[in-house]
Amino acid sequence: MSPLTLLHNATVFDPQKLGVTDVLVGGGSILAVGAELNVEGIPGAAVVDLTGKTLVPGLVDGHLHQVGGCGLQGYASRAPELWTGELAMAGITTSVAAPGMDMLTKNMESVLAKVYALESDGLTAFAFLGGGRRPYQTLTDSIRKDLFLIEKLIGVKVFLGQGAASRYSNDELIDLASELEWSARTTSKACLLHAHLGETEDPAAQLLFAIKKSQAAPDRFQATHGNYTEHTMAASVELAKAGCAVDLNPLLDPRAGVMDAIGVQEALPRLLQAGVDPSMLTMSTDGNANVPRLRPDGSRGPYVKNLGSLWGATVELVSDFGMKLDDVLPLVTSNPARVLQLAYKGRIQPGSDADLLVLDGTLQIVDVYAKGKHFVADGQPLIESMYEQHPAEAYPYPALAR
Repeated sequence: MSPLTLLHNATVFDPQKLGVTDVLVGGGSILAVGAELNVEGIPGAAVVDLTGKTLVPGLVDGHLHQVGGCGLQGYASRAPELWTGELAMAGITTSVAAPGMDMLTKNMESVLAKVYALESDGLTAFAFLGGGRRPYQTLTDSIRKDLFLIEKLIGVKVFLGQGAASRYSNDELIDLASELEWSARTTSKACLLHAHLGETEDPAAQLLFAIKKSQAAPDRFQATHGNYTEHTMAASVELAKAGCAVDLNPLLDPRAGVMDAIGVQEALPRLLQAGVDPSMLTMSTDGNANVPRLRPDGSRGPYVKNLGSLWGATVELVSDFGMKLDDVLPLVTSNPARVLQLAYKGRIQPGSDADLLVLDGTLQIVDVYAKGKHFVADGQPLIESMYEQHPAEAYPYPALAR
């Protein structure tokens, strides 16, 4: 993108619909939004005509596995890292690494190094501390010091009610919430207690207890996997009404082989009908968490990274289930940005980062900009990580020639 670029005549969603208008971008940020903006006569300025196209904020994915998850099916099920081009092609311009069950070979040093790698390529990345097993690894000698000293760490992930995960007492969760409240006040970061809800009958009982008894602000809490089971769905209603953000996961769907899950196309309307404030809801991919592809005969095939599910679910809710785009977009843009306290993300307004998706008439992503840099053009990646390869390009030369 030129130093000053005018994106002209697009139908813009902020994520609320603004109508056909112009967006002026410069220095990685959005400078102005309005009809008939003019850069004529400004040296180096460019105009991109987006007539007939739709412009929306880049996706904010608050829960994925940047260095890969542990499949809990032996050593061979350890997932590889994600690459910049893969994230960009999925429209994900901001992501948060959520540590999983393997914190031995995928430790916090590797998680943080991957955050910095994605940042150096031009995306925006953060990470949670924590994971499925305790004692937690830290980069200093405490969670408090890590959150205070390392900008890219913005909370702690815990597993509640999950079979292979460590357990907590109520007092331990209250102490953790208090630590995060102190960290949030001293750093002005989100410092979330990001809780994975598992498959037990009352998966959120301890989390609700901590919200009520810890004296931490309710917005210090986020529950993910809200659509995992009927039990997590019931818990999600109670949690949201207590002020806890609730995250839905498109990969949790009977069509993907998760038979007890409630697909987001059903879960979202049900939560809204139950009186949940839509501003309390987000969606994330849980991308690269070792999810096998389900074959037509019910058997499981190769593992998939699942990054496209975030935008795919958004489009499905609009195209197949009759929801309005500006009702669904906040779940993947402005709502997670607010929960993560990233005021400069998830919006198309002056001062926001120029993270932008250009959509065609069928809502497919054709162009992606991250902080004003053109990452995807006409559906093709313009940038890749250093070792990233697409299948057709893998090892094109004999070994001795490399």
